[in-house]
Amino acid sequence: MKNEDFIHYTWQYQQFDKNNLKTTTGHPITVLKTGFRNSNSGPDFENARVNIGGIEWVGKVEIHIKSSDWNRHQHQHDKAYDNVVLHVVWEYDMEVFRADNTPIPTLVIKDLVYANTLQKYENLIKNAAEIPCKHHLTEVSDLSKIGMLEKALAHRLQQKSSGLKTLLTAVNGDFEELTYRVFARNMGFKLNSEAFLRLAESLPLKILQKHNGNLSQIEALLLGQAGFLENPQDEYSEKLAIEYNYLAQKYSLTAQKMQRLEWRFLRTRLGNFPTVRISQFAAILNQNLGLFSLFLEDANKESIEKALQVLPSAYWQKHYDIAKASETKLNGIGKTSIENLLINTSVQLLAFYADVTDNHSYFEKAIGILENIKPEKNFITKIWKDLGFKRASAFDSQALIEQYNFFCAAKKCTQCPIGVEILKKV
Repeated sequence: MKNEDFIHYTWQYQQFDKNNLKTTTGHPITVLKTGFRNSNSGPDFENARVNIGGIEWVGKVEIHIKSSDWNRHQHQHDKAYDNVVLHVVWEYDMEVFRADNTPIPTLVIKDLVYANTLQKYENLIKNAAEIPCKHHLTEVSDLSKIGMLEKALAHRLQQKSSGLKTLLTAVNGDFEELTYRVFARNMGFKLNSEAFLRLAESLPLKILQKHNGNLSQIEALLLGQAGFLENPQDEYSEKLAIEYNYLAQKYSLTAQKMQRLEWRFLRTRLGNFPTVRISQFAAILNQNLGLFSLFLEDANKESIEKALQVLPSAYWQKHYDIAKASETKLNGIGKTSIENLLINTSVQLLAFYADVTDNHSYFEKAIGILENIKPEKNFITKIWKDLGFKRASAFDSQALIEQYNFFCAAKKCTQCPIGVEILKKV
């Protein structure tokens, strides 16, 4: 058995014989409280209570496969581990010490884990099925299935918003500018997300706000800074190039100017060309420069959808690139793309803001938006549908996608409410 996740599980749910527990030095152990799983850096469990040799200890518990992993992970030099009161390991291969050179009481559980639990775990992780527990799902309670969805969605929102901390630092804590950059990145969708983010980074929102109500100037700033006005080929682009050159000099933008080659056009439909997306972005910003209010403070599905449905300028309703006319009219952003922006911009920002401000109401707003968006349909959600899981909204589909990608594909069964229930069944 070489999986630390399983040892975490056995400790957290006490799935081992607790009669006559002893440390490696022979001191009797009584577990009074397992503690709380620590999801941050530091020891694995906090606020544990154990009685060792007649003395009650309150502190942290560290989990390892081998006791020597303590040294391999350099815990002996880390004062964060000085409060570890018990070292729980699968194998004992050496004695280890805290930073102050005091020995760590160690419990070896290799021969204590219930055989039935270990067998079930091995059956799960060795199962080649896309969903390892698929044959056990009929035995699982609805409560565990709901718990699985809620935990998976919470994890997805946490993971998606974790990268926003770096962006927030980059904008000196300005949530308006953060919202602008996140929205810009998502306007690039998968193909041009990073290029769109670079564009937003090189052209701050405060500059665009000075030209609110003048769509031509906002288009000039965005398209020029993106590198699409280098070689004007028609009256429209010549006019915008002149406007951009003036504004770029005024705001000292030239040094950060992008090049056309940074954008990807290949293998994408005309409606997703970066030039088209920038024109849509310009139209939205022209009427909704209060992005923090739109996506967070006053966020609701209907108001955001209305704001995103604005039509681009007349030129971009007839062109997909500079001087390249479209045979069909190009309207605003489509329904599927709007829902994508709702999920990846508003929901993501709301979850992050709830965490930063410790205000759960923003998280409830995020959930409310997801519950009012139709579920995504892809090969992952089809797998779950075939197993009997309903997909009533994007809340369900987002949770099921995360469950598959992060938990099931990686065989993290001990971190899943369904997996825990299966393993605990006698």
